[in-house]
Amino acid sequence: MWPFDDGYPQKRIDALRTEYDYIIVGGGNAGCVLARRLSEDPRNTVLLVERGDAGDSWLHRTPLTSFHHVSDGRHSVAMESLPDAGTGRSFTLLAGSGLGGTTRINGAQYTCGVPAEYNSWNQDGRSGWSYKELKPFFDKSEHWVGPVPREYHGSDGPLQVQSFPAYNFDSSRRTAEAAERLGFPGIQDMHSPLEPSVGCNKMQFTIESSGYRSSAFRAYLPQEYVQTVGDHLHICTKTAATRLKFATDAHDKLRAIAVEIEQGPRKRTVKARREIVLTCGALSTPKLLLLSGVGPQDHLREMGIPVVLNSPGVGESLQDHVIVATCYNSPFADSLLSLFRSPTTFVRELYKYLRYGRGWLLGTFVETEVFGISSLVGADGKPHALRKEHEDSHDPKNLPDFGVLACPIAANPSNPDADRSKGLFALNVGLFKSQSYGRLRLRSRDPYAHPACEMRYLTAPADLAAIRAGLRVSQQLAREICAGGYELTAFQTPVASDDATLDAYARAHMETMYHYSSSCRMAPMEDSRPGVVDDELRVHGIRNLRIADASIFPTVPATHPQALVYAIAEKCADMMRGCGVTE
Repeated sequence: MWPFDDGYPQKRIDALRTEYDYIIVGGGNAGCVLARRLSEDPRNTVLLVERGDAGDSWLHRTPLTSFHHVSDGRHSVAMESLPDAGTGRSFTLLAGSGLGGTTRINGAQYTCGVPAEYNSWNQDGRSGWSYKELKPFFDKSEHWVGPVPREYHGSDGPLQVQSFPAYNFDSSRRTAEAAERLGFPGIQDMHSPLEPSVGCNKMQFTIESSGYRSSAFRAYLPQEYVQTVGDHLHICTKTAATRLKFATDAHDKLRAIAVEIEQGPRKRTVKARREIVLTCGALSTPKLLLLSGVGPQDHLREMGIPVVLNSPGVGESLQDHVIVATCYNSPFADSLLSLFRSPTTFVRELYKYLRYGRGWLLGTFVETEVFGISSLVGADGKPHALRKEHEDSHDPKNLPDFGVLACPIAANPSNPDADRSKGLFALNVGLFKSQSYGRLRLRSRDPYAHPACEMRYLTAPADLAAIRAGLRVSQQLAREICAGGYELTAFQTPVASDDATLDAYARAHMETMYHYSSSCRMAPMEDSRPGVVDDELRVHGIRNLRIADASIFPTVPATHPQALVYAIAEKCADMMRGCGVTE
C-alpha cells in the first residue's frame, strides 16, 4: 500500500473506438458517478475523458497528505482570478485534477444542506428538484459507516461517509460547547430534516472506515470495478477535450455529435451515438462551451470564435462561498501546527493512523461548524431565541446565510503579532448564501489557457450584512471559549464590531472557499439570469448534450457542495437511463 501506483486499466487515445453511446467529459466528482452508473448496463458503451491522471498512491489516499495545501500538488489546478475591482486583489482559484477531481484534494466535509435549499429551487420552478425528490439520490450515493443515528443516511451507496464519536481537537469540542452556551442549538445529525437550519453541527466526512479518503475515484471507479465491467467502459486519462462538434438534424435542430480530444501530440475526434455529458466543473465546463462556440455571442465574436449558439447564460452567473479568516494563538499541543513542527507529534499521529486509521492524518480540519441566519443574530453576536416559524428547515425563508468554522490551524502564521511558540486556531466566517455574481470568460482560444474569472465578491449589500453577523458570532465564540478556560490570544481579528470595521476587515481578508457554482445554471434561457440547462440538465437549444456538475446549481447552495454534486450526477444518470428511483 506504500506510495506506488498499480496498473489502472485505461485506454490510449489511439486505441479508442470511433464512436460510443455516451461520452463523459471530465472525470471528477460527477464524471466518476456517471461513468459507473451508465456502464453498469452492459448494453452501453461509455467513454470517460479526464485531463489528469489515475494515480492512487498512499499519499494521495491519505486525507491529510492529499489535501491541497499539504499535498504534492499533482491533483490540483491553480489559477488566478482577475483583480477585484474594489480591492485590486486577485484570488487563487483551485480545482481538482485526475480521476475523482476535487474530491481528491478537498476537506472531505459531507453536508447535504437543509430541505429548504431544494424546496427553494422547486419554488422557483425547477421541477423535480424539491428536497423530497432529490433526497433519494443523496441516499443512493452514500454508504454511512459512522455511528448511529442512521435513519437519514444511505446504506448501500459506493461513497463511505462517517462522523467520529470523539473530537480529534479539543478546540473543536470547546467551540461546540461555547456555541450551545451562546444559544445555538446542538444538532445531533445535520442530515436530519427534523433539525433546524440554525445550530451547531458536528461535521461528517467522506472518509472510509480504513481511514483512506473516499473520493469519487475510489468509491465509484476502483480498479476492480473497471477490470470487471468489460470493454464497454473506456477511461482515457491525461487527455484534454478541446472542442465539441455539432450538426443539424433533419428538423434543423442543433445536435452535439462528437468531442475533439488531445493526448500529448495525438488528436482524435470521437463521436457520441446518444449523448455527451459535461462534468468538467464550474470553471471548466463553461470554458469548453465557449471554445466550442456556445455562449454570449458578443464575447465569442470578440474572441474570433464562430457562433454555434447564442447562449447568454454561459459563464454569466458564477458564484462562490467567500471565507473570511481569523487567527488566534492556541495551546501548541492542540494545534495541527504541532504535527509539522514537533517530530514526536508526527510519529505519534503517524502510528495512530497506520495502526488504527485514526488521528490527525484523517485531516478533519473542520469538526465543528455553526450555521446561522444573519437576521437572527444580535449586535452582540448572540443568536435570538428561535420562534416556531424559524425551526422549520423545509421553509426557504429559513436558509442559513453564514457559518463559523472552527479550525485547529490558521492561515497566517507569518503575521508579526503571532506567537510562534504556540499553536494556531481559527474561527473563520463563511458566506453561505451569496447574493453576488461574478462572470467567467475566455482569456484566449487556447484550450489549455485558464479562463478569466471575475469573482465580484461581496458586491451585494446582503452579503456584507451576513459576513458582519458571522464575524460578530466569531468574536463572541472566542470570548466564550476563553471563559471556559481554553487559552486563545487574537492576533488577526477585527479590532471592533461596528459595521465599518467589520466591512473593512472582510474586504481585506476575504478568500475563496473553492465552492464555485452556477456558471451554467439550471433555469429557463429567458430567465432574468439566463439559464443554460433545463430541469433534466439538457443544454438549451442543443440536443444530446447535458451538464451534470456544480455549474448547474441555480444558485450557490448553503452547504459544502460535494454531497450535492454526487446527488445531481446520480439523478442525471437516472434520467439518462429513463428509470426511476423511489424512496
